[in-house]
Amino acid sequence: MKRVTGLIALALGYVVVVLAVGIPYWRLSYAELNHGRFAILPGALLLGLLTFVLVVTEAAAPRRIAQVMIATVPSIVIVPIWRHTAVDPTSHNLWPLELVFAIVAGAMVVLPALAIGIGTRWLLARQAAD
Repeated sequence: MKRVTGLIALALGYVVVVLAVGIPYWRLSYAELNHGRFAILPGALLLGLLTFVLVVTEAAAPRRIAQVMIATVPSIVIVPIWRHTAVDPTSHNLWPLELVFAIVAGAMVVLPALAIGIGTRWLLARQAAD
């Protein structure tokens, strides 16, 4: 039962980040995205916080949490790539690099949150043992 609950929590975390960050991001035009008119900090904080909570609550193995939560950023980025490419096929000539950058950006938020979560979980377990 704990495994099912953990998978539901993991899926819910994925969906929350993708929708909470993606919906405002997807509303921007390609020109607005190119001029940096999107605030990254709130989405990064949400991604880091949910990663931390999933690790501390032991929703799943840390490796699985990292994989799923890092995948949120490319999932968000791929929607405008599809949309803009449907209108102008030359608008995203380097889309594979955009996805690589999205993976790196996701990892830059998720991995520190994962490490802090593992450390917090270890400290909580150590305090409970005392």
